[in-house]
Amino acid sequence: MNLKIGDLVRFVEEPIEGHITSIQANDVIGVTDDTGFEIPVLKTKVTLVHGNMRMPEDELEENTSTSNLPFVDKGIFIGVAGEQKNGVAKFYIINETSFELLVSVSVLSGTKVTGVFGNLIPTHDYAQFYMANFATVGKWPTFHIQIIQHSKTLQPRQQPLSKEFRVKPLDLINSKERVEMLNDKVWLYELDKEEEDIGLDKLKSHFISHRPNK
Repeated sequence: MNLKIGDLVRFVEEPIEGHITSIQANDVIGVTDDTGFEIPVLKTKVTLVHGNMRMPEDELEENTSTSNLPFVDKGIFIGVAGEQKNGVAKFYIINETSFELLVSVSVLSGTKVTGVFGNLIPTHDYAQFYMANFATVGKWPTFHIQIIQHSKTLQPRQQPLSKEFRVKPLDLINSKERVEMLNDKVWLYELDKEEEDIGLDKLKSHFISHRPNK
């Protein structure tokens, strides 16, 4: 059975359900239940429970209510939800744009990657791509995120997004922001924010203008 972090599993011999929050050695996985405790268990002692993550194909009907609204070309976020006292953190790609997003998320390990999520996220929608335990926040992985923005209407050409992303423990000191489509407060990270390129000339002028007078 091919198990991955984020899967919802049920123990074979005990009335316990939880999400996989770590993959350990010797065919052992860590399963975090609703109490927030991570329980080590052999892979052979659990069964996979389907339907644990909200995927775009679960909603076949297109949302036509936004068809007359202005086209939104910015607003791709990562949201991290959960309460530290409850143990489980859920990671979401949040699409507040009018683009459909083709998303690939991998975990970086040195120079190699392991895919953990790949799917289409419709306009003004979201998808969960990972789960982790707050107790191991210092060991949360670095994600390599690739996104292609797609629209069936005429729009300026968009370059694919390619980002590395990691939650640092100090990030969790910051306040959460409410996301209506999740109906929850999350730590929010903007992926498609334009980064200012000050350029070499501006950098030189900055240092010259701040050089102390002799």
